[in-house]
Amino acid sequence: MGRMQELAAALRHHDDPALRAELIRLGATLVQEAAKEFAGCGLSREELERAGHLGLLSAVYNVELDRAGDFATFARNLIRGEIRSRIREKFPPPRPPRWLRLLSQQIDRAHHELVGELGRPPTLSELAQRLNLTDEGLKEAFKAREAFLYTSLSQDQRAEDSRPEFYPELIRDRRPSPFPWQARIRLAQALDRLSDLWSRLLERTLGLGKELKK
Repeated sequence: MGRMQELAAALRHHDDPALRAELIRLGATLVQEAAKEFAGCGLSREELERAGHLGLLSAVYNVELDRAGDFATFARNLIRGEIRSRIREKFPPPRPPRWLRLLSQQIDRAHHELVGELGRPPTLSELAQRLNLTDEGLKEAFKAREAFLYTSLSQDQRAEDSRPEFYPELIRDRRPSPFPWQARIRLAQALDRLSDLWSRLLERTLGLGKELKK
């Protein structure tokens, strides 16, 4: 058993600031290793290690959550998780359009409801029926979600990332509805265009456009 493992085992039984400090000091090597893994992501080595250190602190102060009893693996997972979060925070994917944000909320809500009712994850057809979408329309909605959610962790790859093509016009109702999905999408697109025009107008006349976007 390595020294880090011994310290983690001791901390599970009693809190000792000196032991935690030593574990943090020894765990710095895990942070440095993880920072090397993510070199080339677009963040500096210092930024990567700073994010990784937060993951290390989370591991050290939550040793009781390491059910496998392997502190090094537990800490590496949290360190890498913090670094990935920092990369995605610094290089977020494009903001999805209003209609897709609204549809995604509906999909998530319907999925949650069906899991509760069925006691299992719903099939695509079951989810589409609940949303009053055709199966093809729901597939197109998932393509659109993926196009805006994906971000590569590699700086070079991000510049060449290919995003799935999607066609909002294929997102259609399964049954007649007083407010069909195509009407909702067109209305949301119009609101987005109006918002963009309003923002540009304010930027030109009052210099407030950039402030509103923040």
